Amino acid sequence: MQIALIRKRTLGAVLATLAISGEASAQSATLVADENRWLTFTIFSVLFLLTMVITYYAARRNTSAGDFYTAGGGLSPRMNGMAIAGDYLSAAAFLGVSGLIALYGLDGITYLVGFFMSFIPVMLLVAEPCRNLGKYTLGDVLAYRNNFRATKSVVAGSSILVALFYMVPQIVGGAVIVRALIGVPYETSVVAVAGLMLVYVMFGGMRATTSVQILKAMLLIGFCFILVVLTWIPYGFNIGSFFNDVVNSSGIQKHVLDVLLKGDSGLSAAEAGQRFLEPGLFLKNPLEQVSLGMALVLGTAAMPHILMRFFTVPTAQAARKSAIVAMFAIGVCHLLIIVIGFSAALNVGPATILSFDMGGNLAAPMLAQFLGGGADSFMGNFMLAVVAAVSFATIVAVVAGLTLAGASALAHDVFVGAIRGGKATEREQVNAARIATLAMAVISIIAGVAAKGQNVAHLVGLGYAVAASANLPALLLTLYWKRCSTAGVVAGVVGGTVLAIALVMVSPNMTYPAQQKSAAQALVVEMEEKLQKVEQGKLSATLEQREEWKADASAARAKAESIPDGATSVIGLSEPLISMRNPGLISIPAGFLLVVVFSILFPSRRSAALWAETSVRRETGIGTAEVVSH
Repeated sequence: MQIALIRKRTLGAVLATLAISGEASAQSATLVADENRWLTFTIFSVLFLLTMVITYYAARRNTSAGDFYTAGGGLSPRMNGMAIAGDYLSAAAFLGVSGLIALYGLDGITYLVGFFMSFIPVMLLVAEPCRNLGKYTLGDVLAYRNNFRATKSVVAGSSILVALFYMVPQIVGGAVIVRALIGVPYETSVVAVAGLMLVYVMFGGMRATTSVQILKAMLLIGFCFILVVLTWIPYGFNIGSFFNDVVNSSGIQKHVLDVLLKGDSGLSAAEAGQRFLEPGLFLKNPLEQVSLGMALVLGTAAMPHILMRFFTVPTAQAARKSAIVAMFAIGVCHLLIIVIGFSAALNVGPATILSFDMGGNLAAPMLAQFLGGGADSFMGNFMLAVVAAVSFATIVAVVAGLTLAGASALAHDVFVGAIRGGKATEREQVNAARIATLAMAVISIIAGVAAKGQNVAHLVGLGYAVAASANLPALLLTLYWKRCSTAGVVAGVVGGTVLAIALVMVSPNMTYPAQQKSAAQALVVEMEEKLQKVEQGKLSATLEQREEWKADASAARAKAESIPDGATSVIGLSEPLISMRNPGLISIPAGFLLVVVFSILFPSRRSAALWAETSVRRETGIGTAEVVSH
């Protein structure tokens, strides 16, 4: 049961960007002592004031809807690439994946590879065409050769859902991490994240959001570099010696034998240390890996907040260069995170990390405190304060990008596009965007507070699945298939969205009380059998081990008694209908199939007539300035 809990929490942290259970984290001790919290709040305040200054100057330059949505399309590829990196380097990479590596070794790197590789289809398939065909949003691209109102409406709905699915775990994760680090109440943290995001987006628009994301990316990469340097200084930057110590660490060896392999592997301590640098300790189901990889790699290519970035540069070539810059920055940060994860395992220890957070999300902050001199030193607490501030800035920056994407879909696609038919003044468009931003902030606060104590891990995986299953098929086939029609786009977006959500609702991501009750009862039986064998002299155990078994049995018994007989999931299931946590392997092909089938059954004269023009503009950008002037 302990292993299953660790797996569930850790995978949730990676996919849901630290969307771990607020209830569990609230029960853990904070890393920052009361007498040192002033230092953390001081660094938070400095970073807050810096971002407010950025927002103030950005707001003075916003005079049109284009400025608000895309910074007037005048960002350089380097700036936009760094902003994409800031948008994409969420807390899942810095905190979640570093914790995953610290607990599971080599398997954690698999996620970084998936995150990095996702930009290859972005760069090759969508960056330049979207810049050539779009204006502000994904809906603009799809509406170019399809029915304007129908396409705008369904794509806006999908984009808003993806933004919310991705945003809520960010906010929940931010609140939980700040609570675990410095003890700030959960609700206060939720309001703080949403409030900062609201200021950045409502007043500064894309310019402020871009600047904050660039600042956050530079801080994150810089701080990761400092942690790596401090890690390797004692080794004279001899990487081989560092990993030799990882393999020979008694704490890592014990963790592999007792926790990951449950004490029945037959491996020696030395073999267990080597096992930490081999795959298979975490990712064991090939179909799950393929499904997850498909969602991560293909979902990124249709994430609204990522696609929106390609409308902020002046040319399609600049869009492609932005993707290259983003890949470089993301790749550098990921390489540093790999070292940070192994360093945390070596210097802090998996057991200590698990004692503070079962998901491992505090591995990097605890490593920073250790490398600075420890919990009792000024530099240790200073380093911890910096990582707390950078983590918080990371979450706020990503939430700001998601809010801007959601608000753009709500205001530009729904109000201006579907309701007003594309006819609205600049003032009306800007006002609509700000009202939509406020609406997104209110929704996120309500959802964040309501999610307290809940495991919302499945939401980000669901966001990627919807993007890959609904948005991507419609986008790629609109761009590259002559026979794609409005009916196909609508069917693909609606069907892909519904199917992805439905599959997640019947997957192991949801909570199944009957299974929890059975697992708790089984644990009680297991612990009682061990204690009985000790009394009979058939099993030897220390007093500490016996007390631990009694505590586990007592906690499991209380949990089993708290779950009523016949309890089901939110949709009335006692157990999942499918075994995969991520539905990408099923929903992504289904999304493409829906677009193809409905396009063939219900062809569109308009879509066919505009194919030649779409092809030319997709490749050359001729007439980009007139895009979406339907």
